[in-house]
Amino acid sequence: MSESSGNTDVAYCGDSLMGVSIAIGVAQILVVATRFYARYLQRVACAVDDYLIIPSLIASLGQSALYIVLLKIGGLGYHLEYVMQTPEKLVNLQKGLVANQILDFPFTVTPAKISILLFYIRIFSTLKFRMIAYAVGFIVLGHGIGVFFAAIFQCSPVQYAWDKTIEGGSCFDQQAFYRYVSPPNILTDVLILVMPLPFVWKLHTRMTQKLALTGVFLLGGLGTVASILRMTIFFQENALTDPTWASVNLGIWTVLEAGIIIISACLPSIWPLIVRILPRKLVSKHSSKTRGRRYTASNVKAKAGDGFSRLGENVTGETDKWPLDVNPLHESQLASLHGQGLVKGDSISLRSLNGTRQEPRYS
Repeated sequence: MSESSGNTDVAYCGDSLMGVSIAIGVAQILVVATRFYARYLQRVACAVDDYLIIPSLIASLGQSALYIVLLKIGGLGYHLEYVMQTPEKLVNLQKGLVANQILDFPFTVTPAKISILLFYIRIFSTLKFRMIAYAVGFIVLGHGIGVFFAAIFQCSPVQYAWDKTIEGGSCFDQQAFYRYVSPPNILTDVLILVMPLPFVWKLHTRMTQKLALTGVFLLGGLGTVASILRMTIFFQENALTDPTWASVNLGIWTVLEAGIIIISACLPSIWPLIVRILPRKLVSKHSSKTRGRRYTASNVKAKAGDGFSRLGENVTGETDKWPLDVNPLHESQLASLHGQGLVKGDSISLRSLNGTRQEPRYS
């Protein structure tokens, strides 16, 4: 599109970034708030993975706000040739892009991914799975720390990143940095996506429930797609030659990736609540087949070697109750027979995933 500037029509493409930044910001706030509301309804204390979502959300909202500010004072959305007529905008843009690099992987993506891994560790507690989760977690953390220091010290002195008048200043190959900082992130995305699937498909339950659980865990794949699309931008010719224009698409995929990761990290905890408020006709297809059925050790079994215990009773023998659904699939029910990770809290309701709706029942 174009924006009128005096007597000249100036090409401008920033409106899409503005809209996406606002929309994904609002969506993240609602989903994270719902996560803590679900915890409240369950009457359980928040875990570490819950709290890690908070700094991730703050950093993600900071990124969205930063892009909106750069649209106003950094020349973002215009071609570089036009923005160069106002040098101070280029300075603002470069400062903003450095700030964005610091916020992106280190403070937005890294805490969200570690939150997901800690959630996994609490519900899938076989030794092999834990070792894989910790290994992936160290890769995620190492990548975040590496990007943090690389973003700060990409130029020497640091100020040279936005002030090229400094004599003797230099920067490393920024184009190579931008291109190859994403592959490790994409790799850990894929690992996190596929890690829980073998456990889900070994559950002795209905195919529809397995598919629903699989869908919940694979939602983060949309974030992986966003990450891949963002990486491809740095292989376009104008990524650095026309950064004020190219950074609009870069910003869109950046805020989308962060938002999707945060939303997908919260979805398993809030899924029963989502199903509870869906229109009845969307979730009642299989209710007549499952109404009144108890998912206990007698009808939902898992192999001990797979790291699952009985589904339907907690370790004390009492039946756990999810306030919005009668028969939840609790972390304590998915934990190993060795007693590791037995924490009453998050639940992914088999009956909610299957579509059964009942009136709230509190313990």
